[in-house]
Amino acid sequence: MAAIRGLLLLICLLQAGLAFAAVRIETIDISGLERTQERTVLRELPFRQGDIWQEDFAGTGERWLRNLGIFSEVVISPPDETGHVAIYVRERWSLWLLPQASRADNGTSSAGLALDEYNLWGLQHHLRLAYREDTGKNFSAANGSSYAFGYDWRRVNDSKLSMNLTANWGRSIFDAYQNGQLASKYLQDSRSASLTLSYAFGPVPGEGWGVRGGISGSNSTFQLQSGPSQPDVAGSRKRTLLGGVSYRQVDDRIIWFSGSAFDYSLSVTPKFLGSTLNVYSQTASIRSYVPFDGHNTLNLRMNVGHAFGDVLRDGLFDLGNRNGVRGYFPGEIQGKAYALGSVEGRFLLHPDSNIQLAAFSDMAYVAGNNSVANGRNFYAGVGGGIRWTLRWLMNGTIRGDAAYGFATHRWRFYLGTGQAF
Repeated sequence: MAAIRGLLLLICLLQAGLAFAAVRIETIDISGLERTQERTVLRELPFRQGDIWQEDFAGTGERWLRNLGIFSEVVISPPDETGHVAIYVRERWSLWLLPQASRADNGTSSAGLALDEYNLWGLQHHLRLAYREDTGKNFSAANGSSYAFGYDWRRVNDSKLSMNLTANWGRSIFDAYQNGQLASKYLQDSRSASLTLSYAFGPVPGEGWGVRGGISGSNSTFQLQSGPSQPDVAGSRKRTLLGGVSYRQVDDRIIWFSGSAFDYSLSVTPKFLGSTLNVYSQTASIRSYVPFDGHNTLNLRMNVGHAFGDVLRDGLFDLGNRNGVRGYFPGEIQGKAYALGSVEGRFLLHPDSNIQLAAFSDMAYVAGNNSVANGRNFYAGVGGGIRWTLRWLMNGTIRGDAAYGFATHRWRFYLGTGQAF
């Protein structure tokens, strides 16, 4: 009898499990939308009306919606007995109007204004307009005005095809360095535009593998302002074919991340397309986000790049910046090939804190040009900083860093928005 009772209990449990698995999604209700269109949410879900509910639907859908960046909170409730699925989201403010300014050790400065709308039309289109003025030494002069336009259409007609369009034009100061020291100053007059199309093989853009291809074109001229003429600073016309492949599996929790990502990019600039030079360039990066001890995060990154052909000074890789080897200014580390490794730890002041402390170390090997700092090939920078995340604001991380560059024996400071990676 005990065996029979056990068998009957097992049958009842199996029937209950089959009944749960057979729940059909009859309706989907989304609450919390103010500026975002409902279709922006529906197209990111792993289920549709009429599907049979699966146990992993809620977790997967919440991750995909969080990764859009336009929501600070996402909750998907499993269907009730009538097949009704309730989704709650809290929107983040998506419009940025940000003044920008920078100053180097030698007093070279710039100022500008950038406007970003990350959720245009309520469909997560990204529009960017930017203006920059090179302001001479210590913001004392107007030496050139430049403008930038960018437009990202993440899902063309709600498909897995994405489009990116950019344009830049105007005049700006171009600094030419030799052995880490400013040697010459040019006024650069340039115009460029690019169009890139990307296709996601994964269920949604930004999840799994994807490929991209596109074209770009640019014209530039240089007028010497001070210092000796540099033979590899010259005007050019470039017509470039672009390609790449990427992989991303990341869970964006706003104040911490988990997962990994890979990207490979190739650009081909041949003379037979109307260019004045032959240049071929490729880069690859891999990064990993590893949570530990709660929501603290260890971020690991490796980048490599190689350019060959008629590489002019303005076509060199420039690693002296806030997303390269921290502790150096743009122009201080340049070359035709590089390998860069970075380790960064981000530590919450308390669980779920909006404020993080950061400690980082960057190291790079750079080859192929003599304009690098002090003629070296190896560069290292270490430092720390603070991250203040505004959960209600899209991309709302305010970042301050102090970093020491061992090649120049100088401290560099950065205050702005966003993460290094």
